[in-house]
Amino acid sequence: MLRLIIPILLSAGFLASAGPRADPESVLARYDLEAPPGDRWELPRKLDEISGLAVDARGRVFAHEDERAIIFELEPSTHSVVRRFAFGSPAIPGDFEAIALVGDSVVLVTSNGVLYAGAQGRDGESVRYVRLDTGVGRSCEVEGLAYEPDDRSLLIACKVPRDAFTRGHVTVFRWSLDRRRLVPPAALHVPLARLTGPGGVPDFHPSDLTRDPATGHYLLPAAREHAIAELTPAGEVVQVVRLPRKRHPQAEGIAVMPDGALLVSDEAGRGRASLSVYPRVRK
Repeated sequence: MLRLIIPILLSAGFLASAGPRADPESVLARYDLEAPPGDRWELPRKLDEISGLAVDARGRVFAHEDERAIIFELEPSTHSVVRRFAFGSPAIPGDFEAIALVGDSVVLVTSNGVLYAGAQGRDGESVRYVRLDTGVGRSCEVEGLAYEPDDRSLLIACKVPRDAFTRGHVTVFRWSLDRRRLVPPAALHVPLARLTGPGGVPDFHPSDLTRDPATGHYLLPAAREHAIAELTPAGEVVQVVRLPRKRHPQAEGIAVMPDGALLVSDEAGRGRASLSVYPRVRK
């Protein structure tokens, strides 16, 4: 399916590949990412491999494990785990890379582009789920997922290219929840040089994806390159900023709170997994 859609997108001019905006409204400019975060939570050991983050309109924060479909609701203000529930009993195994919220439902995506979706469960509960293969895994290794409410689509970020189409670009595919397939317009297909130039990074491998609810801009951290890119839905590069390596050794998750605070999660690596909270300091 993916091979059939790509030529259609190209011929119709749907693939966004614009350069930096002349007068962008920057989300990342709201934060002082060079300063220590307003709060930093060293997470419990069961979250050593914390991967993606997602936040709902009520400010509830959700994260997940990397190797099993176990979802956690976190409360950063009290450094506590509110609940955890699983897809399946026992929790289904997989290489889970990102999480998104669609209403009261939770969606996980694996590195090969397979979606697992189900209702939120009570603490300790195992819930039913559905499994949907997007086909994106044939073109790239996936490591980012966000919900686009404007057209009820899931945005799927590519980390490592696997074909000629994705090679040399940062690509985010758009998958319709209603049609259950990839649909135009593709969200992003940005030449890699347009991200590595402004930020001074040698390469860019997205490790998560979130949508800022105020502007609709997309934020993509890159754990390998210790950076965050901000893009518009049209694929315009707003800016790329570096993350302090010591504070963010492996930034695998990102989300924006309803009050504008920025959350960044890091896997444990050789230390402890953490959740950093950067308050909004600029309008």
